[in-house]
Amino acid sequence: MLFSEIYSAYYNTVASIIACAQKGELNSDSLYKLVQESAFPESYLSIGSALENGKWTLIKKDYSTNIRNTPTMPLSILQKRWLKAIMNDKRFGLFVEPEVLTRLEKDLENVDPLFTEKDFYLYDQYSDGDPYDDEQYRNIFREVLRAVHEGKTLHVEYAARLGKGKRFVFLPCKIEYSQKDDKFRCYGKNKNHQTVINIGRIKKCQVPDNQQPSEDLETDLPDNTRTSVTLEIYDDRKALERVMLAFAHFEKSAVQLDENTYRLTLNYDSFDETELVIRVLSFGPMVKVLEPASFVNLVRERINRQMELL
Repeated sequence: MLFSEIYSAYYNTVASIIACAQKGELNSDSLYKLVQESAFPESYLSIGSALENGKWTLIKKDYSTNIRNTPTMPLSILQKRWLKAIMNDKRFGLFVEPEVLTRLEKDLENVDPLFTEKDFYLYDQYSDGDPYDDEQYRNIFREVLRAVHEGKTLHVEYAARLGKGKRFVFLPCKIEYSQKDDKFRCYGKNKNHQTVINIGRIKKCQVPDNQQPSEDLETDLPDNTRTSVTLEIYDDRKALERVMLAFAHFEKSAVQLDENTYRLTLNYDSFDETELVIRVLSFGPMVKVLEPASFVNLVRERINRQMELL
C-alpha cells in the first residue's frame, strides 16, 4: 500500500482532538464535532466513546491530556518518494506557488522519486505542448485558475488562429487537460456564448480589481449532457487494440461486423467532446465516425482547419 492506515483519517482525527485538548478548548461537544468533520460516518461513536471512557488513554475525564507535544504525522519514505515523483511533473508548478515549490524541493532534496517521466512512453502525444516551464505561462495559468475558483471574469488578450490578436472579457468555468495535445483548455462564456480557449494562446489576462463573484456561476457553466458516438473500426495494424486502450475509461459496447470490422459505441459527457474528437482523428483511416451527424461535422471542421494551416 502506498499510504499506510497509520496515516489515515482516524489518526488525523485523534491528532486534532489531542491538539484541541492541549489548547484547553476540548469538551464533549467539540470532541464529537471533530470526529464528525474529520472521520468516517461509521466511526462517529466508536472514536468518541473510546476517548471519553478511557479505553484510549489519550484524553482525561476533564478533557485535558498528558501529551505535551502537538501530534504530527511525518511522511513515510514511500510517501516522500511518491510526492517527489509528482513534484517533478512539469505541470506541478502550475498549481502551487513558487515559494511552496522551492520549499518542497529543499525538503525532498535527498529523496529518490518513485517514478520519472522516463518510465512512461506516450506513443501518440504531440510534441508542441504548452510551455509549462515558462514563467509567463505559469502566471497566466494561475490567474485563470484563480478566476475559476473565485467565479470572476477575466480580461483576456488572446492570439487567435493565423496569428490574429483579439481582446475580450471571459468568464472561465472549467479547465481541462488534453493528454493527446499536451495542452490545457478553458471552458467558459464570452458575451453569453459558450467558448473554449487554449490557455497557451493567452498573451495577457487579469482579474479586474474589486470585482464581485458571479452570483449564479452554475448557470454560466456550459451544459454537460450524456451522449454517445458510434465508430466503425477497421482492424488493421492492431487498430482495435489501440482504440480499446485509448478509450478504456469510457463506457462502451462493441460488435464484430465481419472478420476485420467492428462497430464501437462510446458513451461520454459532452464536456469531453473536444478531447474525444482529437483522439478519434489520431487513428486516421482506421476509424470512421458513423453517428451522430453533429460529431461527424465536428470531425470535418477540425480536418478542414488543419488543411487551412497546411
